[in-house]
Amino acid sequence: MDSCLAQTYSNFEIVITDNSTDDRTAKMAGRWPDPRIRYYKNEGNIGPVGSCNRGVALAQGKYIKFLMDDDLLKPRCLELMVRGMEANPSAAVAMAPMDLIDENDTRIFPRFYVFRTMHYRYRYQLGDGLVDRRRAMKDFLTRDYPCTVPSGIMFRTEAFRAAGEFTEEAEFAGDLDMCMRLGATWDFYYVDEVLSSWRFMTVCHTASLHQTGLNVSVFYYVTRKALDNKSVREMFRDEWKKTVRDSLHFCSCRALLNGLAAVRARDPKLLLTTMKTVIREDPDPINWLRLPLFVFQQIWVSIFPPKMPPPREMTAK
Repeated sequence: MDSCLAQTYSNFEIVITDNSTDDRTAKMAGRWPDPRIRYYKNEGNIGPVGSCNRGVALAQGKYIKFLMDDDLLKPRCLELMVRGMEANPSAAVAMAPMDLIDENDTRIFPRFYVFRTMHYRYRYQLGDGLVDRRRAMKDFLTRDYPCTVPSGIMFRTEAFRAAGEFTEEAEFAGDLDMCMRLGATWDFYYVDEVLSSWRFMTVCHTASLHQTGLNVSVFYYVTRKALDNKSVREMFRDEWKKTVRDSLHFCSCRALLNGLAAVRARDPKLLLTTMKTVIREDPDPINWLRLPLFVFQQIWVSIFPPKMPPPREMTAK
C-alpha cells in the first residue's frame, strides 16, 4: 500500500479484494484514509483467480495494474507505464524489468535452475520501445516469456475485458495465458527501467512450485490454446509447421523444471511422471533429441551471460 501511495502519478484508484476469513485485512486497509482506496470483502475464499477477476470487474480506470500482496512498486511505475501506453494505442500490455527482494525488502540475487544467478526478472531488450505482437508472440511460444508476473505489467482495460477473464484451467499460468491471448491481436510496450520488486522467498507460491513440482501439462495447454487462435495462425502462416514444433519443444524445456524439482526432492515418481507427460504431449522424437542441447545452452548462458548495460534504476524525482 505504501508503495502504491508513493507513486509520482496520482490519478489512480486502489481496489483491494480480500480472500481472508477474518477481519485483519479490513483493519489494515482502514489505516490509510485515502479516498482512492476501495476495499471489498469476498464471499469466502474464492481463490486467487476469482479474486483477480473480481478486481478487474470492480476497476473503473483505463488501465489495470495488479500488485500481488507481497510485491512492491517503484515510485515511477505508473507514470512510465501510463506514458508508454498513452503514446502507443496499439499496445495492450506495458512491461518492465523487476528486481528481487527478500522478506526484509533487501535486494537479493537468487540462483535459479541450479546455475543461473538472477539479477532481474524480464529484462527484455536494451531501451524503451514498442514490441510488435509477432515478435512478442514468437518469444512467448518458442524462446522465453517477455513478461508474466502480474506485479510487473500493466493491462489496457479495454483489451483485457475483450480477451475474457483469467481461467482456472490455466492454473499457475493464468497470467501467461492472458498475455498470450492479448499478444494475438495487440502489441506490447517495454520500459527499460526497474519498476517493481518481486518478493522471492522459499514459502512464496512460485518458489514452492519450483521446489515441489509443477503440473507441466499446463504449459502445453496454454500453448495449444494460443496456436488454435486464428490470428496466431495467420501471424505465422509462412512457417507454421516449424512454429508448432518449436512451441511444443519450448513447453518440454519448461517441463524440465520438474526434473530439477525431482532431483532436489529425491522423488523418482515426479521425474517419471514428468517424462511421461513430455512424451505424451510432445511425441516428436526430434524435439526429445533437442532437450539435452537446450540444457547445455542454459548452462553456457548462465556461466557466460551476454554483456549488456543494466536497465535504469531510478527513484522518484
